[in-house]
Amino acid sequence: MPLKTPKWEELASGIKMLRLYKTALNPDWPWILLLQLTADRFKEFERDPLAFDKEYKLFHPESPISWMTPCAKPPHVKGVPPTPESVCWTVAIIKGPNTQTVCAAFPYECS
Repeated sequence: MPLKTPKWEELASGIKMLRLYKTALNPDWPWILLLQLTADRFKEFERDPLAFDKEYKLFHPESPISWMTPCAKPPHVKGVPPTPESVCWTVAIIKGPNTQTVCAAFPYECS
């Protein structure tokens, strides 16, 4: 059976997901997914990423996340403008064959 082409899925209001694992682009490991989150959904994600994964079924239940790095974001340092509260976020999550994941996020203007 051919592997599917990835497509954006709307999981809930303010949450879109693009699974890049078990697809024609990436059939095996690592499992990679992208999220597009509104500011409020990003705060929800940051508060408890494991609960967010469980609630919205980001990864398959047979391979749950047990640990995730803090989500890397643009720093708050001299020369880098502060991130406005109202921006949306693109979040990249990479999961290996174990239950650990790494995360990075970047803000963008919502359209």
